[in-house]
Amino acid sequence: MRSLHRHPEIFQRGFTLLELLISMAISILLVGIISQITSSVMKTTSSTSSKIDAFAAARLGFNLLNQRLSKATLNTFWAYDDPLNPTVYLRQSDLQFVIRQNQQASGYGQEVYLMAPETYSGSSGLRSVSGLLNACSFFVQYGDNQTFRASTETGSRFRYRLMQGFAPTESRAVFNNFYTSGSQGWIADVINGGGNPVTSGSWVSPLADNVIALLFWPRVSKADDSMGTRLTGSSNAYAYDSRSDATATPQPITANQLPPVVQITMVMISEAAAQRIDTHSSTPPAAIESALSGRFMDVTQYDADLKKMEAILVQNHIAYQIFTTAVPLKESKWSDSAQ
Repeated sequence: MRSLHRHPEIFQRGFTLLELLISMAISILLVGIISQITSSVMKTTSSTSSKIDAFAAARLGFNLLNQRLSKATLNTFWAYDDPLNPTVYLRQSDLQFVIRQNQQASGYGQEVYLMAPETYSGSSGLRSVSGLLNACSFFVQYGDNQTFRASTETGSRFRYRLMQGFAPTESRAVFNNFYTSGSQGWIADVINGGGNPVTSGSWVSPLADNVIALLFWPRVSKADDSMGTRLTGSSNAYAYDSRSDATATPQPITANQLPPVVQITMVMISEAAAQRIDTHSSTPPAAIESALSGRFMDVTQYDADLKKMEAILVQNHIAYQIFTTAVPLKESKWSDSAQ
């Protein structure tokens, strides 16, 4: 057999300097690419997590709003118009349900005020009693956080916020102090605290930051009112007052009745966008104000107003999210009859 002769130089030969330099360059390039990808993924994950956390807080506030609104009650009953000189039965109630335009800026949407059996009391002796009624409200407000910030927090933080007013059951001034167009009535008590000794100052607190608009649209079913204008009056305003003309004969269909459904729309911007446009003052950001100015006062313009608002937010590179739902009011015993 022929033997194979191996050349030792073939196996003893190592890498040349050029080959080492090329491999090192490729390795460095790969490490750089991997590092960039990792950094990008981490930034994206962090940004996404922040957005999820912020929008999750708004979602929790939105869900609480829906829950409380769904339990609104008027405890409506039928009684004679005048017990001493009765002429006709009327729907009557000792309570009130109000939707009105936002008092800080109309473009922020509406405010809602209602009574619901939330069983909250400032008195320890009443906390075990079930079914106690509480006055509640929800609205958007722009301002700083000085009245509700933590004691360890310093400096003012100006934001748009979803606010909640929640009064203890013993403060129910609604029974003798109804809201009218000329008087704030019990609504002022919910907002200002009513001077109740079990509280300190306002009963209003924030539910979520960066909520820029909150719309309340009282409606009957779409089958009975496809345009959603039956309950809004001649101006088609986003408004409702269960006490308006309640003693008239015949009564309007809204008198001492809850609307069957309230459509709620909430608009929120991201915290990153809020920081970028922050004025650090009581002057609201111009980009948001221009998006909301003149909007959300006529229900027939609902879709058009949303589109115009979205266009301005997009133009200003402001990330946003819109929550919309229709809340049936469980205690509504809706009737189309007018007495």
